[in-house]
Amino acid sequence: MKEYRKDILTVKDIAYMMDPSVLKLDTSYEDVYALVDACKKYDFGCCFAWPGYYTLLSELLKDTNTAFGTSLSFPSGQEATCTKVQQAEYFMSMHPAEVDMVMNVGWLKSKRYDEVRADIQAVRDATQGASLKVIIEAMILTDDEIRKACDLSIEAGADYVKSGTGFSAAPTTIHHVEVMHEAIAGRAKLKVAGGVRDLDTLLKMYKRGANRFGIGLASAVKIIEEAIAVGHDVNMVDVD
Repeated sequence: MKEYRKDILTVKDIAYMMDPSVLKLDTSYEDVYALVDACKKYDFGCCFAWPGYYTLLSELLKDTNTAFGTSLSFPSGQEATCTKVQQAEYFMSMHPAEVDMVMNVGWLKSKRYDEVRADIQAVRDATQGASLKVIIEAMILTDDEIRKACDLSIEAGADYVKSGTGFSAAPTTIHHVEVMHEAIAGRAKLKVAGGVRDLDTLLKMYKRGANRFGIGLASAVKIIEEAIAVGHDVNMVDVD
């Protein structure tokens, strides 16, 4: 995805930076159709569902301005590296624009840094041509662990570091975004997921360095409707 840092955001800009998803445990075909309908209406940047729907989703998105994204080793990150690579190869057969993979956070906490790096690198090698985001589940990490997770992700070739899957009970906070932004230091882009449910939160995180936002479909629609209701472009100078 091509990202922009802007002082003035239009509704179109806000829609583009959001990646809506239907990733509940009971996601249905109807949910996927609703996701695509919303993408056609609002021109969201990218969207995500479960792998069982990828053939359908990639086909339905061909007539939209929304990119097709995939979620790899989601939501635990605990699969064997060879399994992740096989999954990546399958996903790439459908030509996704985005591959979001989950870091093995258990390995990170065990300080098995070489294993963490190699795990990501193997997926990076299998996903050439797609943008790779590494999900670090920041809400269950210390600040030092967040910094290390960002470093390892970038060293292994990630295009983005992503804060979470949205499956943790705790949300991504402003503090997490600030720590990640400082750690990334311009070497990659920053995606937020988990707990972004209103326009104010999205704008505050964008101002602090976030580039993209993974958001459940219902919240994404709510946020873009909030942006439309504002009735004018958003001047980031006015955002705290």
